[in-house]
Formats: sequence, structure tokens, C-alpha cells
Amino acid sequence: MKKIAFILISLLIVSCSTEGKQEEVVRELAKKDAIEKLQLPEGTAFSNENIEITETETGEASIGVSYLVKITIKSQDREGNEIVETHTMNYKKTGEGGLAPEDYELISFE
Repeated sequence: MKKIAFILISLLIVSCSTEGKQEEVVRELAKKDAIEKLQLPEGTAFSNENIEITETETGEASIGVSYLVKITIKSQDREGNEIVETHTMNYKKTGEGGLAPEDYELISFE
């Protein structure tokens, strides 16, 4: 009985660790895509507070997972007024592992 409990706890820990890594991959992919799509300067930096990731399951198993990413971009106009823009990206998990940028596909960008 103790062996089964140990195995279940180990699987839970491994799955939580992998989920965090997958969100980090999606976060970095969203940063790259935002710079590319919005034609921002190459050195543009984002803080993690400006990026909100929501995971949704679209089907059975881990392949049916999609991520809704809301990214907030703050800038200033010539008069010094702060401009806040929020963009939404939808990523679909297409690969098995989910630990590489190639495992995700950008579905929409608003």
C-alpha cells in the first residue's frame, strides 16, 4: 500500500513540474510572437506580471490543451501620456511533450 501511495505522489509531483515548464515555454513564445506581430523593437522586455496564461482543455488527453495568453503592453506617447494595450493570443498544443516551442501553434492574435 505504501508503494502505491509513493508512486501516486511521485506522479503528481512530476506532472506539476512539467505543467510549470509548459507554461514557461508558452510565456516565452508569447513574448516572441508579440514582438514579431506588433513590430516592437528587438530589445523589448516584458515582466511576468504583464502576461496572464489560462490553460483550457479542448478534448481528451494532454494533446487537447490550449492556452489563452493575455499580454499587456504599456507605452507612452510623445506627450508623456501612458498607453495601455491588451492583446490576446490563443495557442494550441500540437506536440506530445510540450517542452519545446515547436509543440505549440498560434491559433489567433487579437
